[in-house]
Parts: sequence; structure tokens; C-alpha cells
Amino acid sequence: MFKGVAFEVSNTNENGESLIKRHPPKKFQKLEDLQQGPALTQEQLEEKQAIAERRRQEILTQRVQSAKQRSARSAGRMRARNTDADEVETLDDGIIESAANVNSENEL
Repeated sequence: MFKGVAFEVSNTNENGESLIKRHPPKKFQKLEDLQQGPALTQEQLEEKQAIAERRRQEILTQRVQSAKQRSARSAGRMRARNTDADEVETLDDGIIESAANVNSENEL
């Protein structure tokens, strides 16, 4: 009844040029443009690395200073807590003694 029909589809045109090479996707064109950008010279690369290293050192210095400030603040808080705790202990002793005195006076 029906005979099978087959088609041969090639990815090249008559000139042997690929369809993708004739009309490349936009993302490939963008990538090619980026790759063809100005190449870095050795001096430019070293300069960029030096700038990055200076920036890293600045960040590291800021972190160290921040850590010192935090530790100084927490040490101050600890001293304040210890002072408050000492005051509470003396107040507690005074209250207990006062309560003992009141109880002994009430018993009379």
C-alpha cells in the first residue's frame, strides 16, 4: 500500500558550511566577544593581584580589630557581672542575718 520514504538531512549546506556556523546562537556570539576581549599583560595581572592582596590585608586587619573590640567589651561585661555578683552576695548575707535577727527577736 504505502512505501516508506526516507529523507537525508545534512547539517551542512551546498558549500560545506554548517548551519550553526552560518547562524550561531546568541550566547555563543557573546562568549566569543568575551574571549576576544583585551588580553591581560603580565604587568596588568601583577597589578591586579597586588590590589587584591592589599584588599585582603585590609579585611584581615579589620577583622582583627573587630575581634579585639569584641573581646574587650565582653571582658568589661564579665568584670561588671563579677562586681554585681559580689554585691548580691553581700546583700544576701545581710538579708539572711537580718531575717535571723528578726526571728530571734520575735521569739522573745
